[in-house]
Amino acid sequence: MTRWAARFSRSRLGVLALGFTATALAAPPEPDLGPSVLQVPVKEYEAEQGILTPIPVSIELPPQIAAARVLLHYRTFGSSRWVSLELVRQGGQWTGAIPCLEVSTITGDVSYYLRVHDVDGAVVAYSGTRALPYKVRIVHDSARSSETLDRPRCPDPSDCPAGLPGCPSEEVEQVPCKSNRDCEGGSKCGWRGLCEVDHREHFRLGLDLAQDFGLIDTTGACSLESQETRGYLCHREYDGAQYYGTPAYTNEPVRAAVGPTRVVAGFDVAVGPDAALGLRLGFAFRGAGPTAPGGIEFLPLLIEGRVTHWFGDDPFEASGLRPFAFLSGGYAMFDFKARTHIREDPRTGGRQTGNDLDQQLEVRKRAGDVFLGAGAGASLVVWKHAALRGDVTAAAVFPFGAFVVTPRLGAEVGF
Repeated sequence: MTRWAARFSRSRLGVLALGFTATALAAPPEPDLGPSVLQVPVKEYEAEQGILTPIPVSIELPPQIAAARVLLHYRTFGSSRWVSLELVRQGGQWTGAIPCLEVSTITGDVSYYLRVHDVDGAVVAYSGTRALPYKVRIVHDSARSSETLDRPRCPDPSDCPAGLPGCPSEEVEQVPCKSNRDCEGGSKCGWRGLCEVDHREHFRLGLDLAQDFGLIDTTGACSLESQETRGYLCHREYDGAQYYGTPAYTNEPVRAAVGPTRVVAGFDVAVGPDAALGLRLGFAFRGAGPTAPGGIEFLPLLIEGRVTHWFGDDPFEASGLRPFAFLSGGYAMFDFKARTHIREDPRTGGRQTGNDLDQQLEVRKRAGDVFLGAGAGASLVVWKHAALRGDVTAAAVFPFGAFVVTPRLGAEVGF
Protein backbone atom coordinates (compact mmCIF):
# COMPACT_ATOMS: atom_id res chain seq x y z
CA MET A 1 0.00 0.00 0.00
CA THR A 2 3.01 2.28 -0.23
CA ARG A 3 4.30 4.21 -3.19
CA TRP A 4 7.31 1.99 -3.24
CA ALA A 5 8.10 -1.69 -3.13
CA ALA A 6 11.40 -3.34 -2.60
CA ARG A 7 12.77 -6.86 -2.48
CA PHE A 8 9.71 -8.41 -4.06
CA SER A 9 9.43 -10.86 -6.88
CA ARG A 10 8.76 -9.32 -10.29
CA SER A 11 5.30 -10.86 -10.34
CA ARG A 12 4.32 -8.68 -7.33
CA LEU A 13 5.86 -5.36 -8.36
CA GLY A 14 2.98 -4.55 -10.69
CA VAL A 15 0.54 -4.82 -7.79
CA LEU A 16 2.51 -3.08 -5.08
CA ALA A 17 4.44 -0.29 -6.75
CA LEU A 18 2.95 3.23 -6.75
CA GLY A 19 0.23 2.27 -4.29
CA PHE A 20 -2.35 -0.51 -4.24
CA THR A 21 -5.43 -0.48 -6.40
CA ALA A 22 -8.27 -1.87 -4.32
CA THR A 23 -10.73 -2.85 -7.00
CA ALA A 24 -10.83 -6.55 -6.18
CA LEU A 25 -12.67 -7.54 -3.02
CA ALA A 26 -12.41 -11.29 -3.21
CA ALA A 27 -11.30 -11.78 0.39
CA PRO A 28 -14.20 -12.37 2.78
CA PRO A 29 -14.63 -9.91 5.67
CA GLU A 30 -13.09 -10.77 8.98
CA PRO A 31 -15.53 -11.03 11.89
CA ASP A 32 -16.63 -7.66 13.28
CA LEU A 33 -14.25 -5.66 11.08
CA GLY A 34 -16.10 -5.05 7.80
CA PRO A 35 -15.03 -5.93 4.24
CA SER A 36 -11.39 -6.41 3.36
CA VAL A 37 -10.02 -3.71 1.08
CA LEU A 38 -7.24 -5.65 -0.56
CA GLN A 39 -6.58 -9.22 -1.42
CA VAL A 40 -2.90 -9.13 -0.47
CA PRO A 41 -1.11 -11.68 1.71
CA VAL A 42 -0.13 -9.42 4.59
CA LYS A 43 2.75 -11.58 5.79
CA GLU A 44 4.40 -11.35 2.39
CA TYR A 45 4.31 -7.57 2.32
CA GLU A 46 7.53 -6.40 3.84
CA ALA A 47 9.56 -3.52 2.48
CA GLU A 48 12.68 -1.55 3.30
CA GLN A 49 13.33 2.05 4.20
CA GLY A 50 16.35 3.94 5.48
CA ILE A 51 16.66 5.74 8.79
CA LEU A 52 15.34 9.32 9.02
CA THR A 53 13.37 8.76 5.83
CA PRO A 54 9.56 9.19 5.61
CA ILE A 55 7.35 6.21 4.76
CA PRO A 56 4.73 7.44 2.28
CA VAL A 57 1.47 5.48 2.16
CA SER A 58 -1.37 5.70 -0.35
CA ILE A 59 -4.54 3.75 -0.98
CA GLU A 60 -7.06 3.83 -3.79
CA LEU A 61 -10.57 2.79 -2.81
CA PRO A 62 -13.30 1.42 -5.06
CA PRO A 63 -16.26 3.78 -5.50
CA GLN A 64 -18.69 1.46 -3.70
CA ILE A 65 -16.92 2.08 -0.39
CA ALA A 66 -18.42 5.18 1.20
CA ALA A 67 -15.24 6.46 2.80
CA ALA A 68 -15.30 9.63 4.90
CA ARG A 69 -11.96 9.11 6.67
CA VAL A 70 -9.00 6.78 6.19
CA LEU A 71 -6.79 6.32 9.23
CA LEU A 72 -3.26 4.96 9.18
CA HIS A 73 -2.26 3.22 12.41
CA TYR A 74 1.44 2.59 12.94
CA ARG A 75 3.86 1.44 15.63
CA THR A 76 7.60 2.00 15.60
CA PHE A 77 10.10 -0.63 16.59
CA GLY A 78 10.37 -1.17 20.35
CA SER A 79 7.18 0.78 21.14
CA SER A 80 3.90 -0.67 22.40
CA ARG A 81 1.92 2.43 21.41
CA TRP A 82 -0.06 2.57 18.19
CA VAL A 83 -0.28 6.06 16.67
CA SER A 84 -3.11 7.09 14.35
CA LEU A 85 -2.73 9.46 11.41
CA GLU A 86 -5.39 10.65 8.99
CA LEU A 87 -4.74 10.29 5.28
CA VAL A 88 -5.64 13.14 2.93
CA ARG A 89 -7.89 12.60 -0.07
CA GLN A 90 -6.35 13.54 -3.40
CA GLY A 91 -8.67 12.67 -6.23
CA GLY A 92 -9.31 8.94 -6.10
CA GLN A 93 -6.48 8.28 -3.68
CA TRP A 94 -5.90 8.76 0.02
CA THR A 95 -2.30 9.65 0.82
CA GLY A 96 -0.07 10.39 3.77
CA ALA A 97 3.22 9.44 5.37
CA ILE A 98 4.70 8.10 8.56
CA PRO A 99 6.93 11.05 9.49
CA CYS A 100 10.67 10.64 9.17
CA LEU A 101 11.12 11.96 12.69
CA GLU A 102 9.05 9.01 13.88
CA VAL A 103 11.12 6.62 11.79
CA SER A 104 14.14 8.16 13.53
CA THR A 105 17.50 6.40 13.59
CA ILE A 106 16.33 3.19 15.25
CA THR A 107 16.57 0.19 12.98
CA GLY A 108 13.89 -2.48 13.10
CA ASP A 109 10.35 -2.95 11.81
CA VAL A 110 7.70 -0.25 11.60
CA SER A 111 4.27 -1.92 11.55
CA TYR A 112 1.14 -0.32 10.12
CA TYR A 113 -2.36 -1.00 8.85
CA LEU A 114 -5.30 1.06 7.56
CA ARG A 115 -8.98 1.31 8.47
CA VAL A 116 -11.66 3.09 6.45
CA HIS A 117 -14.50 4.87 8.29
CA ASP A 118 -17.81 6.08 6.92
CA VAL A 119 -19.44 9.38 7.88
CA ASP A 120 -20.87 7.80 11.08
CA GLY A 121 -17.49 6.48 12.18
CA ALA A 122 -18.17 2.81 11.41
CA VAL A 123 -15.33 0.78 9.92
CA VAL A 124 -16.42 -0.17 6.39
CA ALA A 125 -13.10 -1.50 5.11
CA TYR A 126 -9.57 -2.23 6.26
CA SER A 127 -6.22 -3.43 5.09
CA GLY A 128 -3.96 -5.19 7.54
CA THR A 129 -4.68 -5.57 11.24
CA ARG A 130 -2.84 -5.16 14.51
CA ALA A 131 -2.30 -8.90 14.58
CA LEU A 132 -1.16 -9.05 10.90
CA PRO A 133 0.19 -5.62 10.00
CA TYR A 134 2.29 -4.49 7.08
CA LYS A 135 5.95 -4.20 7.99
CA VAL A 136 8.61 -1.76 6.82
CA ARG A 137 12.16 -2.74 7.74
CA ILE A 138 14.22 0.29 8.77
CA VAL A 139 17.92 -0.14 7.98
CA HIS A 140 21.08 1.93 8.45
CA ASP A 141 22.53 3.76 5.45
CA SER A 142 25.32 1.23 5.23
CA ALA A 143 22.79 -1.56 4.71
CA ARG A 144 20.42 0.20 2.29
CA SER A 145 19.76 -1.31 -1.10
CA SER A 146 20.50 0.66 -4.24
CA GLU A 147 16.76 1.16 -4.81
CA THR A 148 16.34 3.14 -1.59
CA LEU A 149 19.51 5.22 -1.47
CA ASP A 150 18.06 8.16 -3.43
CA ARG A 151 14.97 8.64 -1.24
CA PRO A 152 14.77 12.03 0.51
CA ARG A 153 16.01 12.22 4.07
CA CYS A 154 14.25 14.02 6.87
CA PRO A 155 13.81 17.73 6.07
CA ASP A 156 14.43 20.49 8.53
CA PRO A 157 11.39 20.44 10.87
CA SER A 158 11.27 24.25 10.77
CA ASP A 159 10.78 24.11 6.99
CA CYS A 160 7.95 21.57 6.88
CA PRO A 161 4.71 22.79 5.29
CA ALA A 162 1.58 20.89 6.27
CA GLY A 163 0.86 17.93 4.05
CA LEU A 164 4.41 17.48 2.73
CA PRO A 165 5.25 13.76 2.90
CA GLY A 166 7.78 13.19 5.62
CA CYS A 167 6.76 16.21 7.63
CA PRO A 168 4.95 15.60 10.89
CA SER A 169 1.34 14.70 10.07
CA GLU A 170 -1.57 15.66 12.24
CA GLU A 171 -2.05 12.93 14.79
CA VAL A 172 -5.57 11.64 15.40
CA GLU A 173 -6.03 11.60 19.15
CA GLN A 174 -9.52 10.08 19.06
CA VAL A 175 -10.73 7.63 16.45
CA PRO A 176 -14.36 7.97 15.27
CA CYS A 177 -16.67 5.02 15.81
CA LYS A 178 -20.25 3.85 15.62
CA SER A 179 -19.99 0.73 17.78
CA ASN A 180 -17.41 -1.11 19.86
CA ARG A 181 -16.33 -3.18 16.88
CA ASP A 182 -14.90 -0.03 15.29
CA CYS A 183 -12.40 0.34 18.15
CA GLU A 184 -9.21 -1.50 19.03
CA GLY A 185 -6.61 -1.82 21.74
CA GLY A 186 -9.04 -2.27 24.62
CA SER A 187 -10.96 0.92 23.85
CA LYS A 188 -14.71 1.14 23.38
CA CYS A 189 -17.00 3.40 21.40
CA GLY A 190 -17.94 6.20 23.77
CA TRP A 191 -21.08 8.29 23.91
CA ARG A 192 -19.50 11.01 21.79
CA GLY A 193 -18.84 8.60 18.90
CA LEU A 194 -15.09 8.31 19.62
CA CYS A 195 -12.97 5.33 20.65
CA GLU A 196 -11.70 5.68 24.18
CA VAL A 197 -10.51 3.67 27.14
CA ASP A 198 -13.50 3.93 29.43
CA HIS A 199 -12.79 4.52 33.13
CA ARG A 200 -16.29 5.79 33.88
CA GLU A 201 -18.61 4.49 36.54
CA HIS A 202 -21.45 3.00 34.52
CA PHE A 203 -23.25 1.54 37.53
CA ARG A 204 -23.98 2.77 41.04
CA LEU A 205 -25.31 1.04 44.12
CA GLY A 206 -26.57 3.15 46.99
CA LEU A 207 -28.28 3.02 50.37
CA ASP A 208 -30.21 6.01 51.72
CA LEU A 209 -32.16 7.06 54.77
CA ALA A 210 -35.27 9.03 53.74
CA GLN A 211 -37.73 11.09 55.76
CA ASP A 212 -41.08 12.10 54.28
CA PHE A 213 -42.69 15.46 55.06
CA GLY A 214 -46.01 16.59 53.68
CA LEU A 215 -48.46 19.44 53.35
CA ILE A 216 -52.06 18.44 54.03
CA ASP A 217 -55.29 20.37 53.92
CA THR A 218 -56.98 20.24 57.36
CA THR A 219 -60.13 22.19 56.49
CA GLY A 220 -62.98 19.74 57.15
CA ALA A 221 -60.45 16.95 57.62
CA CYS A 222 -62.17 15.48 60.69
CA SER A 223 -65.71 15.25 59.35
CA LEU A 224 -67.09 11.74 58.98
CA GLU A 225 -67.14 12.15 55.20
CA SER A 226 -63.43 13.03 55.11
CA GLN A 227 -62.54 10.13 57.37
CA GLU A 228 -64.52 7.69 55.25
CA THR A 229 -63.63 8.87 51.74
CA ARG A 230 -60.55 11.17 51.78
CA GLY A 231 -58.01 9.12 53.74
CA TYR A 232 -58.19 11.17 56.97
CA LEU A 233 -58.33 9.79 60.51
CA CYS A 234 -58.71 12.00 63.60
CA HIS A 235 -58.15 11.21 67.27
CA ARG A 236 -58.74 13.20 70.45
CA GLU A 237 -55.51 14.14 72.12
CA TYR A 238 -56.58 13.71 75.72
CA ASP A 239 -57.82 10.08 75.50
CA GLY A 240 -56.75 8.83 72.03
CA ALA A 241 -60.31 7.99 70.99
CA GLN A 242 -61.25 8.34 67.33
CA TYR A 243 -63.22 11.50 66.76
CA TYR A 244 -66.61 11.13 65.10
CA GLY A 245 -68.35 14.22 66.30
CA THR A 246 -69.95 16.93 64.18
CA PRO A 247 -67.42 19.73 63.67
CA ALA A 248 -68.49 23.09 62.38
CA TYR A 249 -66.81 24.17 59.16
CA THR A 250 -63.78 26.32 59.93
CA ASN A 251 -61.14 27.65 57.58
CA GLU A 252 -58.14 25.70 58.89
CA PRO A 253 -54.77 26.25 57.21
CA VAL A 254 -52.68 23.80 55.20
CA ARG A 255 -50.37 22.21 57.74
CA ALA A 256 -46.91 20.67 57.60
CA ALA A 257 -46.93 17.02 58.59
CA VAL A 258 -44.36 14.32 59.32
CA GLY A 259 -44.47 11.13 57.29
CA PRO A 260 -42.75 7.74 57.34
CA THR A 261 -39.02 7.15 57.71
CA ARG A 262 -37.62 4.76 55.11
CA VAL A 263 -34.47 2.92 54.23
CA VAL A 264 -34.01 2.96 50.45
CA ALA A 265 -31.69 0.91 48.25
CA GLY A 266 -30.86 2.27 44.80
CA PHE A 267 -29.33 1.13 41.54
CA ASP A 268 -28.41 3.46 38.65
CA VAL A 269 -27.02 2.74 35.20
CA ALA A 270 -25.49 5.38 32.93
CA VAL A 271 -27.23 5.63 29.55
CA GLY A 272 -25.41 8.66 28.15
CA PRO A 273 -22.56 11.08 28.85
CA ASP A 274 -24.61 12.83 31.53
CA ALA A 275 -27.76 10.72 31.99
CA ALA A 276 -28.73 7.70 34.08
CA LEU A 277 -31.74 5.50 34.72
CA GLY A 278 -32.35 4.33 38.25
CA LEU A 279 -34.50 2.08 40.40
CA ARG A 280 -35.23 2.56 44.12
CA LEU A 281 -36.70 0.02 46.54
CA GLY A 282 -37.62 1.27 49.99
CA PHE A 283 -39.17 0.08 53.23
CA ALA A 284 -40.88 2.29 55.82
CA PHE A 285 -39.80 1.14 59.30
CA ARG A 286 -41.51 3.89 61.28
CA GLY A 287 -44.25 6.50 60.93
CA ALA A 288 -47.18 4.33 59.86
CA GLY A 289 -50.41 5.37 61.57
CA PRO A 290 -53.51 3.39 62.53
CA THR A 291 -55.88 2.17 59.86
CA ALA A 292 -59.48 3.40 59.86
CA PRO A 293 -62.19 0.75 60.27
CA GLY A 294 -62.73 -0.84 56.87
CA GLY A 295 -59.69 0.98 55.47
CA ILE A 296 -56.67 -0.39 53.58
CA GLU A 297 -53.71 -1.42 55.69
CA PHE A 298 -50.54 0.60 55.26
CA LEU A 299 -48.05 -1.05 52.89
CA PRO A 300 -44.49 0.02 53.78
CA LEU A 301 -43.06 -0.76 50.30
CA LEU A 302 -41.70 1.95 47.98
CA ILE A 303 -40.91 1.36 44.30
CA GLU A 304 -39.46 4.31 42.42
CA GLY A 305 -38.02 4.86 38.96
CA ARG A 306 -35.70 7.76 38.13
CA VAL A 307 -34.28 9.59 35.16
CA THR A 308 -31.25 11.61 36.27
CA HIS A 309 -29.26 14.33 34.55
CA TRP A 310 -25.74 14.90 35.90
CA PHE A 311 -24.04 18.26 35.56
CA GLY A 312 -20.41 18.89 34.71
CA ASP A 313 -17.88 17.76 32.13
CA ASP A 314 -17.97 13.95 31.86
CA PRO A 315 -19.47 13.51 35.36
CA PHE A 316 -19.26 9.70 35.37
CA GLU A 317 -15.46 9.94 35.28
CA ALA A 318 -15.01 12.99 37.48
CA SER A 319 -14.38 12.99 41.19
CA GLY A 320 -15.27 15.56 43.82
CA LEU A 321 -18.72 17.13 43.94
CA ARG A 322 -21.15 15.98 41.24
CA PRO A 323 -24.55 17.73 41.21
CA PHE A 324 -27.60 16.23 39.52
CA ALA A 325 -31.33 16.72 38.92
CA PHE A 326 -33.95 14.06 38.31
CA LEU A 327 -37.56 13.14 37.56
CA SER A 328 -39.11 10.31 39.52
CA GLY A 329 -42.30 8.34 39.84
CA GLY A 330 -43.61 5.14 41.33
CA TYR A 331 -45.66 3.51 44.05
CA ALA A 332 -45.74 4.29 47.76
CA MET A 333 -48.17 4.93 50.60
CA PHE A 334 -47.66 7.95 52.85
CA ASP A 335 -49.02 8.45 56.38
CA PHE A 336 -48.81 12.04 57.58
CA LYS A 337 -49.33 13.23 61.12
CA ALA A 338 -50.32 16.76 62.15
CA ARG A 339 -52.57 18.64 64.60
CA THR A 340 -55.69 20.60 63.84
CA HIS A 341 -58.26 22.67 65.69
CA ILE A 342 -62.00 21.97 65.51
CA ARG A 343 -65.12 23.61 66.90
CA GLU A 344 -68.02 21.35 67.73
CA ASP A 345 -71.35 22.26 66.09
CA PRO A 346 -73.71 22.88 69.05
CA ARG A 347 -76.81 22.56 66.87
CA THR A 348 -76.43 18.78 66.43
CA GLY A 349 -76.81 17.99 70.10
CA GLY A 350 -73.53 16.08 70.15
CA ARG A 351 -73.06 12.82 68.31
CA GLN A 352 -70.12 11.79 70.49
CA THR A 353 -69.79 12.42 74.17
CA GLY A 354 -66.67 13.90 75.71
CA ASN A 355 -66.05 16.47 73.00
CA ASP A 356 -65.27 20.02 74.08
CA LEU A 357 -66.68 22.94 72.18
CA ASP A 358 -63.11 23.72 71.04
CA GLN A 359 -60.39 21.13 71.00
CA GLN A 360 -57.15 20.02 69.33
CA LEU A 361 -57.13 16.76 67.42
CA GLU A 362 -54.38 14.60 66.04
CA VAL A 363 -55.08 14.27 62.33
CA ARG A 364 -53.54 11.69 60.05
CA LYS A 365 -53.72 11.57 56.29
CA ARG A 366 -53.05 8.37 54.38
CA ALA A 367 -52.06 9.37 50.84
CA GLY A 368 -51.12 7.29 47.83
CA ASP A 369 -50.66 5.16 45.91
CA VAL A 370 -48.92 6.76 42.89
CA PHE A 371 -46.50 9.66 43.04
CA LEU A 372 -44.75 11.84 40.47
CA GLY A 373 -41.94 14.15 41.43
CA ALA A 374 -38.74 15.99 40.66
CA GLY A 375 -35.65 16.75 42.67
CA ALA A 376 -32.00 17.65 42.84
CA GLY A 377 -28.96 16.66 44.83
CA ALA A 378 -25.24 16.04 44.77
CA SER A 379 -22.76 13.23 45.16
CA LEU A 380 -19.40 13.82 46.85
CA VAL A 381 -16.61 11.30 46.20
CA VAL A 382 -14.78 10.69 49.46
CA TRP A 383 -12.59 7.68 48.61
CA LYS A 384 -11.92 6.08 45.22
CA HIS A 385 -15.37 5.07 43.94
CA ALA A 386 -17.21 5.60 47.24
CA ALA A 387 -19.31 8.73 47.68
CA LEU A 388 -21.74 10.41 50.03
CA ARG A 389 -24.98 11.46 48.42
CA GLY A 390 -27.91 13.65 49.31
CA ASP A 391 -31.00 14.81 47.47
CA VAL A 392 -34.44 16.31 47.97
CA THR A 393 -37.59 15.21 46.10
CA ALA A 394 -40.82 17.16 45.77
CA ALA A 395 -43.74 14.96 44.66
CA ALA A 396 -47.49 14.99 44.17
CA VAL A 397 -49.43 11.91 45.35
CA PHE A 398 -52.57 10.44 43.75
CA PRO A 399 -55.47 9.63 44.12
CA PHE A 400 -55.56 10.43 47.85
CA GLY A 401 -53.71 13.66 47.33
CA ALA A 402 -50.83 15.18 49.23
CA PHE A 403 -47.72 17.20 48.48
CA VAL A 404 -44.60 15.41 49.70
CA VAL A 405 -41.05 16.63 50.28
CA THR A 406 -38.48 13.91 50.95
CA PRO A 407 -34.84 14.61 51.83
CA ARG A 408 -32.50 11.64 51.55
CA LEU A 409 -28.97 11.10 52.77
CA GLY A 410 -26.82 8.07 52.11
CA ALA A 411 -23.78 6.53 50.48
CA GLU A 412 -23.08 4.98 47.10
CA VAL A 413 -20.38 3.07 45.31
CA GLY A 414 -19.68 3.23 41.57
CA PHE A 415 -18.23 0.61 39.28
